[in-house]
Amino acid sequence: MNMRSPHLIFATSFSDACHAAIPAAARIVDALGAKLTILHVYNPQEKTFREADGMLHSFFAEADNYPQCDRRMTSGPVFDGITDFCKHHRDALLFLPASDRIGMPRPFHRSLRMRIIRALPSSVWTLNERQRLGSSSGSMKHVAAWLTSPEEGLEHVQQAAAHAEAMDATLHLLHVVPDVNEGMLGSTMLSEAPLGVGYAEDWLKRIAGKLPQARDVKIHVAQGNRKRQLSKLLRHSQAELMMVSRESALQYDFFRAELNRTLEDCSTALICVAQETSSLWPSAAIGSLQPA
Repeated sequence: MNMRSPHLIFATSFSDACHAAIPAAARIVDALGAKLTILHVYNPQEKTFREADGMLHSFFAEADNYPQCDRRMTSGPVFDGITDFCKHHRDALLFLPASDRIGMPRPFHRSLRMRIIRALPSSVWTLNERQRLGSSSGSMKHVAAWLTSPEEGLEHVQQAAAHAEAMDATLHLLHVVPDVNEGMLGSTMLSEAPLGVGYAEDWLKRIAGKLPQARDVKIHVAQGNRKRQLSKLLRHSQAELMMVSRESALQYDFFRAELNRTLEDCSTALICVAQETSSLWPSAAIGSLQPA
């Protein structure tokens, strides 16, 4: 994809979460002059084509004022409809808010959002289920990238840097060093992740120094419980958006893929960046930097 035609695909079910995501979509479209496709997959057993078409054209009505706005609708299973459409637009950014939870949790339930993130070869924007509705509005001044280890790659850092540059925002690099104990010593054989705050800061500084807008990059490192410390780092950085690698965003068990529990309490929107996707925002290659 080139910068003359960035593409956002907004998959909507017309839920409250989808309405809450409208300001974030509008902000990116306005900043980049991006093409916007609003996509809805409906169940013909629950609503007629005319009913679904009317809901689609009334959702985010202001988008019709954009020079490049398209509304698409298809019937059938939601997973198939979204993934089939996006596979023909591999360089697009998919907007996929969390579904509204109804009723009690179901055993062995598989999250549709996580299935789509896992299946697609493109990057996915998602609104955390616990994020306050409406908190995505306003101008974006701070963009974060969460780094867990060198093995996850740096594609999401490149994308965060390019996004921050396009939005004229400050970039924040975040890392949490786990508490060192005997139970974690085995994992050190499988990862080059730094085990000290000083080493982690040096690692992030080396990465920041390779970015084209290094003067606008801030480093944030903490040690302790990853979930609790990451929430603190996000509050301290005031980030409105955080980019993570798909490997870090997904957590697997025997039956399903879920959103990494470390991200459950994040107050920001997330973009899960797939390593094999092309960039929505062009960025300079920064290679692979191992901790010193």
